[in-house]
Amino acid sequence: MPTIVIPGAISFPQQKGASLTRIESSLDTHQVSPINYSWNFSFQRTLPKGMVFEAGYVGRLARNLLAGRDAVQTNLNFTDPKSGQNWEQAASLLEQARASNRPVGSIGPIPFFENVWATGSLCAGLGTCAGLTNTQAVYLDALNNNGNDWTTTQLDLEFAGGPRHFYQGQYGALAVYSTIASSNYHGATFTLRQRFKETLSYDINYTFSKSLDDVSGLQTDAPFTPFILNAENIHQAKAYSDFDVRHVINANAIWQLPFGRGRAFLNTGGVANAILGGWQLTGIFRWNSGLPITAAPFDCCVWATNWNVQSNGVRVRPIQSSPTKAGQPNLFSDPLAAYRSFRPARPGEAGDRNVLRAPGYISLDAGLYKSFKIRDGHTLQFRWEVFNVTNTQKMGAFDGSRSGFGIPLDPNLNQPPSNFSNFTSIQGAPRVMQITARYSF
Repeated sequence: MPTIVIPGAISFPQQKGASLTRIESSLDTHQVSPINYSWNFSFQRTLPKGMVFEAGYVGRLARNLLAGRDAVQTNLNFTDPKSGQNWEQAASLLEQARASNRPVGSIGPIPFFENVWATGSLCAGLGTCAGLTNTQAVYLDALNNNGNDWTTTQLDLEFAGGPRHFYQGQYGALAVYSTIASSNYHGATFTLRQRFKETLSYDINYTFSKSLDDVSGLQTDAPFTPFILNAENIHQAKAYSDFDVRHVINANAIWQLPFGRGRAFLNTGGVANAILGGWQLTGIFRWNSGLPITAAPFDCCVWATNWNVQSNGVRVRPIQSSPTKAGQPNLFSDPLAAYRSFRPARPGEAGDRNVLRAPGYISLDAGLYKSFKIRDGHTLQFRWEVFNVTNTQKMGAFDGSRSGFGIPLDPNLNQPPSNFSNFTSIQGAPRVMQITARYSF
């Protein structure tokens, strides 16, 4: 490889040059082993007629879990020593004004912007010079160029003159895996079992549980899964885990129909046994409540807190998912009202996580079997099995994608896009049947 030039001297570690907007990933050098605490207890009692009842509790706490975070997140807490006001507080005031669509001339001085920079210096530094105060110059820069992208407004301020206050210098974002996350799980389980000779047996199970964590996901898609958006407030997005299922009911049963030889009724051989004997009915039932979901993101440019990852929307009023199949299936019966129940995140906010619930899941599978005894040791069995007997098709994934980069989707100022929270798939599969024959010898 003649084009490769070998350096005469190599120093370690290699250092990155300055670049306020570079995005990379790495590993935290201070990782420790995760810690898990688990405990459980159960109570079991035998009931009449072959039934057994069991109740239990399962608990689990996990600490030092692996999660991603931005090691060089832009400075949210940089404070004006004169007023005691920091960036997060000052920029949030401007974001509220932007969300209300207030004109530039109505924006009064905010101490942070007026004290940290020389009087009037931001007017020219941001290219908005028109006799504006520092506060108005920053506000106009956001309105004209950045919208809710307050990390880019921070970047503009870094180049507006004077010392830098917000960016680390080598990176705009450096996602690293750190052992900083935690989770809590508590669950109650109830089981009823029936064993009645060889004719009927069944299990009925119910689980009531709750799982909370700072972030959910597998460490397979570095650097953003799982990712804690606000590195200065690790537990800010603590919420129900992505996999939290509050209620689960499942049951299974096998019933040997009581007809034919060796059974309670028509205990004979011959034609009667050949027609009515040897039947078996099976079933498996499951129902669970829906998984937590985060509201669809608002585009464009809700980089209010992190340079590389957008914040979620923040609720301004109570809202619950209300799935509808009418017309275009949607997570909400009134998408416009749902859209306007959120606002874009303010600087320092990660937004609401897992505040809604997807539709639940339900399924019933059944099987009908008929066995014929050919001779000793030889049996022929016909099977008819049906999956999703009721053909119930609950809605599943919904469209949470961006609807168009650069198009400002702001609940305060615009209408929801046509794809806002539209369902895109069902859970499970439609009804399926299969018929088989089995010869045992």
